Amino acid sequence: MSRRSHHSRVRRGKPRVNKGTLLIALIVQCAFLAVTVFIIVLDTPETEPPVFEGKASAYEKKDDFQELKQRERFMKRMKRLNPIQRLSVQSAMPSELPPLPELPVESFDFSGEDLELMEDASAMLEQSGLMNSGARGTGSSSAAAFFGVQDTGRRIVIVVNTSASVVRKAKNQGVSIDAIHEEVVSLIESLDSGTLFGITQFSQGARRFAPYLAPAIQKNREAATNWVRGELRGNPKVDDEQLLGHEAGLKLAVEMEPDLIFLVTDGVLNKRVRSGGSYKYPEIPYEILIGAIEKDLRRLGTRTRIHAIGFELKDKDRSGLERLTRRFGGTLREF
Repeated sequence: MSRRSHHSRVRRGKPRVNKGTLLIALIVQCAFLAVTVFIIVLDTPETEPPVFEGKASAYEKKDDFQELKQRERFMKRMKRLNPIQRLSVQSAMPSELPPLPELPVESFDFSGEDLELMEDASAMLEQSGLMNSGARGTGSSSAAAFFGVQDTGRRIVIVVNTSASVVRKAKNQGVSIDAIHEEVVSLIESLDSGTLFGITQFSQGARRFAPYLAPAIQKNREAATNWVRGELRGNPKVDDEQLLGHEAGLKLAVEMEPDLIFLVTDGVLNKRVRSGGSYKYPEIPYEILIGAIEKDLRRLGTRTRIHAIGFELKDKDRSGLERLTRRFGGTLREF
């Protein structure tokens, strides 16, 4: 075999590479890679940062600013004021008082007549109303007995219902109106001169022996005795159509701020009501009466015991008087 033919077989067995085609392929790959990088890296859109929005609230700063301006205006006005000159007082009073004179001690030895004058003076003060406001709670304690009910008190008020029904029922039990008078007088006469007393009368209207508590000195006892025997009967004038019967009588008594009340009644709580040209007398519950007394006592700051003397009581009236006396620390005696 010749050498040329051998070389020909060798070239046919090993394919020939085209360098131009390879170069074109490389260029295409590089271009494709560059485009890919541009799209992924260089052409990525930038994201905008988040924006926080809200309504501004500046009212506090505004208020502070106004307050600051007001303070500045005030300080400017204060600078315009003229300075106040200080005042000084020297030796307004002498530092030492003159010595007190010696008092004659023997002048303070009181005789019996002097003591009576002092009692009269106390009565005049009480009548003038001066002692009623300034000497609340005064008075010496006395034992008191009324229709067999016994207690002690410093400020005692007797409340008597003088309506026709009470007088009739008391008489049925052997107790005349004169006997009621004598019980009132006996109680007053038994009091110490330092004990204060009062008397209240009621039917529908109400009135008092005096609008104050009087000390149980001899002159006041005599005046009260005459008033009881001559005036404590019948029906007092109605001064207030809204305040009648037991409510009126006990209100006048409580206003004198007693610590002890004796009540004479038949227990019937009725109120006069005008109907056309006549009157009707409907009854009211005991709760209303008790509530009215409690209200007055709270207003006055007073604590009062109430004892009741009842004549011919009906069951409902007896029950009501028992509630009344029990509520105010007293007792009920029935005839």
